[in-house]
Amino acid sequence: MAKKRVPLHQNPRGFVDVDPDATNGAQVGVNLRGPDGQILTAAQVINPTGGSSGGPSSIASTIWKLIREVPSNIQKLAALIGAGFAARQSNGDWALRTLQEGTGIDIANADGDAGNPTIGLEDVANSGTGTLLAITRDGKGRVTGTRDATITGTAQQINVANGTAAAGLPTLSLAPEVLASLGKADSAVQEVRPGTNVSVDKSDPRRPIVSASGGGFVPYNIPDGQSFLVPLNQQALFTLPINLGDGSSIVLDGALVEVS
Repeated sequence: MAKKRVPLHQNPRGFVDVDPDATNGAQVGVNLRGPDGQILTAAQVINPTGGSSGGPSSIASTIWKLIREVPSNIQKLAALIGAGFAARQSNGDWALRTLQEGTGIDIANADGDAGNPTIGLEDVANSGTGTLLAITRDGKGRVTGTRDATITGTAQQINVANGTAAAGLPTLSLAPEVLASLGKADSAVQEVRPGTNVSVDKSDPRRPIVSASGGGFVPYNIPDGQSFLVPLNQQALFTLPINLGDGSSIVLDGALVEVS
């Protein structure tokens, strides 16, 4: 069927050729919808001829503006070349955008060309080896690396067994030298107690001050269970009274003794 010439709306001198067999477009009151999704009525679309509502800022004027923009927008979209997501800019132009990877983020199919984009966390590298490890974390709390963390002791002080934890939990123990020293502490002087005419200042327990508080000699006390040993071939000259506690003794074997 031949095309028909139809005068343009509000422009009787202009005409457009219309194909009667063409598909009908959106019709007011039937399937033409406004920005809010509601079907527009003729009163909303056709500009009134008079009254305050017919100005350039009226609803009808806005709707006609949007309708006139549709072909332009479609043309701009059709002119986009490449893969990506269409984004309308504030100046009315259109641009293609793609999802960008931030730090620690992986994006598969960022432009959507082959399907939906997939966003996931990036794998982090393991920067160290070993069995017992110290870890390094990034600002988001993820483990970003490890390093060897073998437990070691101090010679003649702390012994460490299985410091790498390769065969089980590490075990820490005192060195034999320390244990021997602690064993000697059991036979060392444990306390300084005042005797007759003697006072003891214990303000500093490690350095007690012994003072005579009366006349005569200040006796020397050997605590209970303790032994006073005079070294071999040394002279033992005792000029002070000696108080022996329960089970205490003086060992003079091999000493040169003069006792008063």
